[in-house]
Amino acid sequence: MRKIIIALLSIIISINLNANTNKKIPNTEKEQAKIIIDTITQYVNNDTIILLVYRPINCKVKFTTSRPDSNNTKIKLSVAAAFTAPNLKSIMGNYIINGKVRKGKKFNSTGYAAIVNNKVIIKPSTEKLNHYKNIAIKKRGYLFQQMLLVQDSTLVPCKIFGKKATYRRALVIIDDTPCIIESEVRLSIDDFSNSLIRMGIKQALCLDMGTWSKGWVRKEENNYIPIGKLISSTKDQTNWLIFTE
Repeated sequence: MRKIIIALLSIIISINLNANTNKKIPNTEKEQAKIIIDTITQYVNNDTIILLVYRPINCKVKFTTSRPDSNNTKIKLSVAAAFTAPNLKSIMGNYIINGKVRKGKKFNSTGYAAIVNNKVIIKPSTEKLNHYKNIAIKKRGYLFQQMLLVQDSTLVPCKIFGKKATYRRALVIIDDTPCIIESEVRLSIDDFSNSLIRMGIKQALCLDMGTWSKGWVRKEENNYIPIGKLISSTKDQTNWLIFTE
């Protein structure tokens, strides 16, 4: 019975999410870059899981090592991306910015995100990494390494966090659009990944969180709204994923 309830819940959540993502945009707003925020609630084993979905509309996505300026109204959403190394100066894993390869601290990542021509590809580290590196170089794109959480709607074990529960954030693809999903409650990494799978997410890449969780979103009226709950390490953050006009 429990499996049936969870299966039905998954269907309901997926339908609700798709209804939001397929919402028609009035003609007057078609060219407007903005972020739509959806709230997803799941009930599992008497626990309530609340997720926020940041869905960019008409935005460009970039990976950057320059701290985003919250006064820049062209930036609609900013979140931490790759892990910062223990020396607080390097990025974990090699990366590409504007087609240029940069050396980071050696990192046994299980996944990566490649950004080329404003399209985001999430893949396991064992799949076509050199291929997408070469494309990112040629097309002046971006690439960074991280931990893969979901691959083809299946949980990818992520052992580096153990069973610790904290706030989580991931880069996902919804209807061919890169989106950000974060938890409003503390979760183990596997519970977070399973919550994404119940939503119908097929590919998900971890984003730096914990005490590095500070980001911000800009509402349609250009109001700056901080996001994230644990922010003590924000001053040492080395890289970001940003969505811009």
